[in-house]
Amino acid sequence: MNRQAVLKHALQFADLDMAVFPVSRPIRTAGGWRCGCGRQDCSSPGKHPDGRRAPQGFKDASRDLHLLHEWFPGSDSLNIGIATGAVSSIFVLDIDERHDGFTTLSELEERHGELPPTWRFLTGGGGEHILFRHPGGRVPNSASAIGPGIDVRGDGGYIVAPPSLHVSGRLYTISVDHHPDDVPLSPAPDWLISLVRPSGASKRDTPAHGDWRDLIRTGIPEGSRNQTFARIAGYLIRKSVDPHLCLTVLLGLNTQACKPPLPEEEVLAVLKSILKRHAEKRVLRRGKDRVS
Repeated sequence: MNRQAVLKHALQFADLDMAVFPVSRPIRTAGGWRCGCGRQDCSSPGKHPDGRRAPQGFKDASRDLHLLHEWFPGSDSLNIGIATGAVSSIFVLDIDERHDGFTTLSELEERHGELPPTWRFLTGGGGEHILFRHPGGRVPNSASAIGPGIDVRGDGGYIVAPPSLHVSGRLYTISVDHHPDDVPLSPAPDWLISLVRPSGASKRDTPAHGDWRDLIRTGIPEGSRNQTFARIAGYLIRKSVDPHLCLTVLLGLNTQACKPPLPEEEVLAVLKSILKRHAEKRVLRRGKDRVS
């Protein structure tokens, strides 16, 4: 595998508004594959956060380009994790082949209707990750709650993403028929939402894109202030909103929705980081246009 592939994918996922973080990667030994963390008794080889770079695990997930370059310095020594839930505007069906997950999925589709085209990742263990747009509210994590062999990765969860290495020695890949370049990230059908979210869960517990007006009412949790501001800034910049107005919006939210608020210079730093990222993307697009 190209030694730049891990960094390239991490940057691409961040460009798709997903928050990523480093995960330990399996290494080959004389006795077979084992986790690169060095623990002989590791119970999640190649699937747990890299404790040195991301001591808080998926809570350290980020879209910051400079941080991603520090985490994934052009080598294949790490796997990639994507934090699921509102932080990345996604939730994921984790299909486990060993526990008849594909059979369960077929039965659900026969009963309720086919799933729409959306992004899909093939896992190194023979399973599949099916990604959907986060519906807003809280999407809890669950194990086989909607059927044997299907786990839900929602708020407070994560998945291992391509081109990570599985302990079997196989790579995680993006499905060629469900690549982000070719299909949209689709909302889940109503029947699936009703299965993954408990009947008593509020649909507006955690604001996703389009629900930012609720931020003042619900507040922005202390651990997600930077990421929330980065998402809002990215959205406004993509809509060609003047950067000065973006800053006014962010500072207003900071005052009204954050308890305690961030220092103003930190809010400005978030905006500058997002502006730089979008400027770099425009340069890359122009370069691709010239090549093509």
